[in-house]
Amino acid sequence: MVIIKILLIVILVYAVISLGYFLLQEKFIFVPTISGEPFEIKLSTFASSIFINTPNDGKIHALLLKIHNPKGVIFYLHGNTGSLKRWQFMAEELTSYGYDVFVMDYRQYGQSSGKRSEGILHRDVEHCYEFIEEKYSGQKIIIYGRSLGSGFATRLASRKKCERLVLETPFFNLIDVANSHLPFLPVRYLLRYKFRSDIHIQHIESPILILHGTKDLMVKYNSALKLFRQAESSGKDVHMVTLVGGKHSNLNIFPLFRERLEEFLD
Repeated sequence: MVIIKILLIVILVYAVISLGYFLLQEKFIFVPTISGEPFEIKLSTFASSIFINTPNDGKIHALLLKIHNPKGVIFYLHGNTGSLKRWQFMAEELTSYGYDVFVMDYRQYGQSSGKRSEGILHRDVEHCYEFIEEKYSGQKIIIYGRSLGSGFATRLASRKKCERLVLETPFFNLIDVANSHLPFLPVRYLLRYKFRSDIHIQHIESPILILHGTKDLMVKYNSALKLFRQAESSGKDVHMVTLVGGKHSNLNIFPLFRERLEEFLD
């Protein structure tokens, strides 16, 4: 009888934890800075603030950074924390490779707004990409996804024509990331956001560059390695740069990172 009671308690606790994860998963996946107020653009590069209305009552805030005589434009999809107030500086760093940079905030980040789901977020990204396609018609467009942004970037590149795809600290899919942190939960069945980069990468025709660090605790190196092997086994033009000792948010301090990225974008 005691054993049965203990077993029932364990099952109840497990069910409560699983339910809690299901209900609160967006709190783990999306960690935005939310503000309806304009912020100061603190860049030496010229940047214009843009608002794009998207389907499903979305309003997306973006920045377009422009340089003299660009090779084209980098369509940059940032990670899961902060907002453009933070990511404006990374966007400016990317202009040093000779490209204009477009960077957008996802719904409920910064000044972007609207109801959120995985499908809706992907449609926002496509809609903004079409805006850039029209603006940079006939010019090179690089899709660049970092961390969570790699999930958007991989799907986008499988559906839209681009010159090249860059994935910084990407994952195989979000199920794989969740499993690495919560192996005791049935995350495959609990996740509403799956970001199946492992499927989308098989349908990309553009050259792909993957950059990942071996000491990344947020998205394990092995997750990116699996994504690389998936693309390679599908016959894609894919290259992977391993940054020994690299963590989740410091790859740009490695000379090898800049060297390989510069080669790829040139």
